[in-house]
Amino acid sequence: EHSPRLKDPEILEIVAAAVECGIQRVHWTGGEPCIRNMVNLIQVSNDLGMRNQIMTTNGTRRLHEVEAMKRAGLDRVNVSLDSLDAAKNAAITGRQCFDTTMMWIRTACDTFETETKMNIVAMADNLDEIPNFVRFAQGFEGKLVLKFIELCPNNPAFYGRDLRDYVVTRQQIIAALTAIEELQPSEGVGDNPNAEYFMVGGSGVKVILVTMPSQDFKCGLERCRKLRVSPYGLAGSCIQQKGLPLLGQPYEKKVETIKTLMRIRESYPDVEPVTRRHIRLDYGIWRFGEVKARDTE
Repeated sequence: EHSPRLKDPEILEIVAAAVECGIQRVHWTGGEPCIRNMVNLIQVSNDLGMRNQIMTTNGTRRLHEVEAMKRAGLDRVNVSLDSLDAAKNAAITGRQCFDTTMMWIRTACDTFETETKMNIVAMADNLDEIPNFVRFAQGFEGKLVLKFIELCPNNPAFYGRDLRDYVVTRQQIIAALTAIEELQPSEGVGDNPNAEYFMVGGSGVKVILVTMPSQDFKCGLERCRKLRVSPYGLAGSCIQQKGLPLLGQPYEKKVETIKTLMRIRESYPDVEPVTRRHIRLDYGIWRFGEVKARDTE
């Protein structure tokens, strides 16, 4: 049997509790958030007081609702796509979704004023595609940002399939990019405290590097102000914490728990040297629930 998961009404109760605690920004991730009625979640969250909403999606569902999501209060999206080759994408994802995801990217760039990010997990078998990714992004005239994420050896997908040979480092990603043009430091919009922003020479393409393993999973210090809630209702303000339960708790307890987590985060020293690392040995269990075969539901 699967572990109990948050249903939409309780998610919205957590959003309300977060707003009561002063939180005004939500990033919808997953899993895949679009298995839910995202237009309703975004609209009600907006009505509750969330002033900035972002969503990360694999771009396989609810393409026809992108405009409705924007009207409801969604500000920008990250769309995950690890290859510009349809066959390779099918091998990575296990499904034929390439065309829909490509349409999601184009629709998002056309719909949102804020730049759309394309999440790319950099691996040994797509490292040679980096020039193609840059050329692809050039066609969006600055509206599409490439976000290269280092493959992390700390989640169920990694442990369930032996992916050690697929790992590439920050240095390898940078080398592939600088082979195109010299990288120039840049700035960007986002909530990842360890993200690095660059422009690829004069290409007009902005890239983001998120390379936690190569940087020893360093803490984001004062730039990190996230409260994470897992699908199983566990909440934490630092990934080193054991998650505190929100699932099934009364509203007042949710508010109390969120305030507690915010106080804990504010108590951390944010001066060097910092020994905190953005990793747990049981990270996969904390964030995803028990590591098991992929759900079939």
